[in-house]
Amino acid sequence: MKRPYPQRPVDAPEGTEWFGGPIAWFSISLIVRGDDLVPEDVTRLLRVEPTSTRVKGRPLSERPGAAIAKSSSWAVSLTSRETNEWDVTEAISLLIGRFTTTADVWQQLPAGASAFLSLGLHLETANQGFALPPDILRFAADRSIEIKFDIYDRTMP
Repeated sequence: MKRPYPQRPVDAPEGTEWFGGPIAWFSISLIVRGDDLVPEDVTRLLRVEPTSTRVKGRPLSERPGAAIAKSSSWAVSLTSRETNEWDVTEAISLLIGRFTTTADVWQQLPAGASAFLSLGLHLETANQGFALPPDILRFAADRSIEIKFDIYDRTMP
């Protein structure tokens, strides 16, 4: 954690409405997905152990009647429970910092496979946000990684 988590003033009047500030909870995953993807091959190629994998045609869990995976996937995730980093941008940097392979290695993923950075953002007040700096955008662009956002807003009824 580079900076202390911003705190709300303790002497604010009762009923104060809060806007802005850091995003309270997030999840970040770098996912590779494809029909012919073999998760073990992705692990060998990228030299990073996955957090989760799925194989096309196999159940998504051990539960009886579990849904069947429609495609194979390989994912490395970072959640707010795994780090004390509260800044989403810094947390993204922590996750992508695990990947030491050069950009050209990513071109060796199976044909038809796609990679994306999934950001799940949970907002507690209005007007929360963050920026993606050039180094994160460059990492994604050089590897043809799409960036997807899932935004969950607790401020909406």
